[in-house]
Amino acid sequence: MKKSRLPIYTFLAVFLSIAIVGVFVVPFLLNTLRHIYLELQADVNYRQARSMAQFIQKQLDDGQPESKVIEDFQASIAGMQFDRGYVCVVDQESINYLCHPMVQVLGTSVANKMALYDDDFDGANFVPWERLIRAGQSGGGLLHYETEPAQPDEIVYFYSIPGVNWTVSSHENSERIAQEINALSRITVIGSLLFALFIAFPISFAVRNVNRRYENQILREQEKSDHLLLNILPAPIAERMKDQETMIADHYAHVSVMFCDLVDFTPFSANISPEKLVGFLNTVFSEFDKISEEFGLEKIKTLGDSYMAVCGVPERTKDHARPIALAALEMLATVKKIDANLNVRIGIHSGEVVAGVIGTKKFSYDLWGDTVNTASRLQSHSPEGEIHCSDSTYELLEEEFDFRDNGLVELKGKGKLHTYSLLGPKQ
Repeated sequence: MKKSRLPIYTFLAVFLSIAIVGVFVVPFLLNTLRHIYLELQADVNYRQARSMAQFIQKQLDDGQPESKVIEDFQASIAGMQFDRGYVCVVDQESINYLCHPMVQVLGTSVANKMALYDDDFDGANFVPWERLIRAGQSGGGLLHYETEPAQPDEIVYFYSIPGVNWTVSSHENSERIAQEINALSRITVIGSLLFALFIAFPISFAVRNVNRRYENQILREQEKSDHLLLNILPAPIAERMKDQETMIADHYAHVSVMFCDLVDFTPFSANISPEKLVGFLNTVFSEFDKISEEFGLEKIKTLGDSYMAVCGVPERTKDHARPIALAALEMLATVKKIDANLNVRIGIHSGEVVAGVIGTKKFSYDLWGDTVNTASRLQSHSPEGEIHCSDSTYELLEEEFDFRDNGLVELKGKGKLHTYSLLGPKQ
C-alpha cells in the first residue's frame, strides 16, 4: 500500500467498520450481553441486601427488639421508588413480608403472590421462591409473579440473616433494563452511521499518527533493551543473542586476564555505613570501567571488592598483554588519587580461556580455564600495591616494560611459579 493512499484506505476501513458494528454487531451484542447485565445488576442487589442485613444484624446484636428493628428498617427504605427497585424483609416461617415501601404489601404472603425464581435469568427453570426462603437460602436471579401478570419480572438477590429467620431481599425492575437496552440499540444504529461518516477521516490520520508514535516507542524501547543488554554483555555477544543464538561458547588461545582486589577491604567496610560502602565501591569500579574502556579491555564482573577484566575477548587480538598492563598501571595510580591510604593487589596471566554466556534469566558472560585460576592466584599472592605477573605475561612484555624478578613463588593450588612484578614502561 502506498503511503499517499493510506488516509483513503483508512477512511473506508473505519467508516465501514463503524457502520457494520453499529448496525449489526452492537444490537446483537447488547441482546447477548443482556444476561451479563442482569447478573451485574444482581450483584448490585446483593451488595444492597447484604448491607441491609448487616444493618439489621447490628441492631439485633445491640439488643434492639425485633419490632423496633423492623420499624427502623421501614423508615430507612421509606423513600424508595417501587418502579425502580425496593428492599424488603421476609419472615422465613410465615413467608410474610415484614416491611415494604408499599404499605399494602405488608403482611402479604410470598406464597399467595406465587413468586417464582430462576437463578439462570433465562426464565426456563422457575422454582417457587417461598421454598428457598423457608430453607433459609441466599441467592440471586430472576423473579416472576404469576398472580400479577402486569407486574414485570424482577432481578432479585435475597440474603438470609442467621438467628432470626429473616431474609432480606433487594429487587430491581428487569423490564426497565430491557427497555434501556432496546433504546440504546436503536440509538446506536443511527448514531453509528453519523459517527462513521464524520469521524472516519480524522481517525484515518489519527491511526497513522498513532502508528508512527507506536513505531517510535518500539524503537526507543528497543534502544533501551539494547543498551541494557550492552551493559551486561559485550557488544558482539549481545548481537549474537539478538540473532537467537542459544549456545554461546568460544575458545580463545591468546588472551590476558587481570584480577584487581582492594587490600584490607573487609575491616575497612566494617567501619562505614552501607550507603558509604556502596558509594565508595561505585566510585572505584566506575573509574576502573573508564580505564578498561580506554585501553580496550572487557570487564567480566565484580565480586565483592574484586574486579576482573580481560583483553583479547571477545575481539581477538595478538596485542592483548600490553593494553592490560597499561590499564593495570593506570588503576594503581587511580586508586591512590581516590584514597592515598588505599592499596590494591593485581594479578595478570596470559594464556587460553573458554568464554561464554550462562544462565537463562540473570545471564552473564564469563571466562573459564587455568588462565583465569592462575590470574586469580597471582592477585591473591601479590604484594600490596603491585602488579603480579606470570612468566607467560612477562615474555610478552619484557621488551617494552620493566619488571622485578620475584623468582619462584608458591601459589595455592598451583605450586611454585616464576613470577614478576610489573614496574612500568621502559624509559
